[in-house]
Amino acid sequence: MATKATNKATAKSAATKPAAKKAVRKAPAKRPAAVKAGDEFMIVNRRTGKAIQATSTDNSPVVQADISKSDAQIWTMVKSGTACKFINKASGRVLDVMLEGTENGTWAQIWDDVDGKSQLWTVTTGGGYKKLVNSLSGKVLDIAGMSEEDGAPAQIWESTGGANQQWKFVSVGAAKKPVRKPVARKPMAEKAQAAAKADVKTAVKKVQKKTAATTKKPRGAVKKTSK
Repeated sequence: MATKATNKATAKSAATKPAAKKAVRKAPAKRPAAVKAGDEFMIVNRRTGKAIQATSTDNSPVVQADISKSDAQIWTMVKSGTACKFINKASGRVLDVMLEGTENGTWAQIWDDVDGKSQLWTVTTGGGYKKLVNSLSGKVLDIAGMSEEDGAPAQIWESTGGANQQWKFVSVGAAKKPVRKPVARKPMAEKAQAAAKADVKTAVKKVQKKTAATTKKPRGAVKKTSK
């Protein structure tokens, strides 16, 4: 009898035990949309989280600074053969290397587009980040001294795999082109109607002139007097 009672108690306990919850699988996080040629984006350093920007709209050095999404920090990418150019929104100038330098520590700058090899870059991707390899020197875009300060210059340096040489393109949307409104055109029926009205007005004026000419009294006419 004790065994039966124990079995009943075990069965009752099992029946009242809450069912195990199924593990809920979280949906994988969505990756940001890839930046395409013509899109506007910021070039953000992995180590500092700061964006590179032009220091003026003239030919000038490029430095890192806190993200502000100002035009000085916004770039568009234009393909040029197997490489590409980065065009600064504020100035219209391209990302370049000073004096076509190839030595470690040569600063980056913006400069007029002269189709120079120092203005061409190859983008390589690894681990979700990018390296910008200069076509002239074969060196990568880097932040001087691994600095985390605003105003630290961007430079070229041999690839070391460091976080200060890794970049993320943060999209701010597609570049907008000014939309030209088409010239308003009247339908053919309206054009024909307008032309007909113009012809009628011209004809009426001609008739009015002719009538006025025939009814005009000649000079020297004698006025009749009443008797």
